Amino acid sequence: MLSYEKSGVSIDTADAAKKQMAATMATKDPRILHRPGAFASLFDASFPTLRQPVLVMKTEEPGSKQKLVFQRAQKTGASVASIAYDMIHHLIDDIIVVGAQPLAVQDCIVCGKLEKDRVLQLVSAINDACRQNDCHLIGGETSEQPGVLDPGLYILSSSITGVVEKSKILDGSAIQPGDTVLAVPSNGLHTNGYSLVRALLAQHPTLADEPIDSLVTPGAQESFLDAILQPHTCYYRPFKDLFATNCDGLLHGIAHITGGGIAGNLNRILPPTTDALIDLAALRIPTLFKRIRSLGNVPDPDMLRTFNCGIGMTIVCNPAAVPHITKHLASFNLHTYPIGAITPTGAATVHYQNAPLW
Repeated sequence: MLSYEKSGVSIDTADAAKKQMAATMATKDPRILHRPGAFASLFDASFPTLRQPVLVMKTEEPGSKQKLVFQRAQKTGASVASIAYDMIHHLIDDIIVVGAQPLAVQDCIVCGKLEKDRVLQLVSAINDACRQNDCHLIGGETSEQPGVLDPGLYILSSSITGVVEKSKILDGSAIQPGDTVLAVPSNGLHTNGYSLVRALLAQHPTLADEPIDSLVTPGAQESFLDAILQPHTCYYRPFKDLFATNCDGLLHGIAHITGGGIAGNLNRILPPTTDALIDLAALRIPTLFKRIRSLGNVPDPDMLRTFNCGIGMTIVCNPAAVPHITKHLASFNLHTYPIGAITPTGAATVHYQNAPLW
């Protein structure tokens, strides 16, 4: 006799997990109008402080980094919460580059076997990451799919909605020749380049435990595996006050440096008749990236295209705003520095000069 549970799906386990998820997500925010377990989420989209509100939306997933996190959890019993922070931080970073205020997140967790404690750990971390950044996890989907995924494997994704005043959208259109390009540091790989790093770990298994300079605790060391599994930096709180004033109109554009590196992301905000000239010798490249390059014999073009090389965001601004921006971000322990400038002729292309100081 067949049953759904014998086929690999336990509705009772899912229902018990969903009840606890609802408790985790409970909020008194009056903008959230649906009750736990509703078929769809309801969010009051009235914005009395905004004259022309524009919704900002994005969907994201944490890539193959999640495989490393779940593999470590299977072997050691370590928490998988970090990958939830990775996903939400990346998601928020993608919308704040236009000056958006994050509002609401929907998650999707697909697994081969629904492990109640693990799923609750993920949802709790997703919810916490949202609340730390002034938004809410308001719903989503948890799907157990035996035969599609092996037990212990999870695929995560999420979507966000934010809002921005139309007149304050930062889309790069204000970028001008002579503007400065500032580098805002990352705390490691963030969520890109993990397919290459997993191949490197497969070739050199002892690398996982190799000590390396920590990017989170200056002067300390941590294992290579711990270093590469640091959750993606979220820049919303450090940037929030910059958005409030737009530095008197002197902040012209922000690019989130993910897959494609500086050249593949900064170009996305450049006006069509400008270029950016980046001095690679100015980059402050952390030891972590140097170790990947040397052990993997990775060519410089691949390093610059695959990894952020220590740059989590680039800010394009009028030179007069540089002292204010660097001082403000330093108060969040983000030691921002100039790496280039906008040039007057071109086709929205990023050019490199000099060689990185590995």
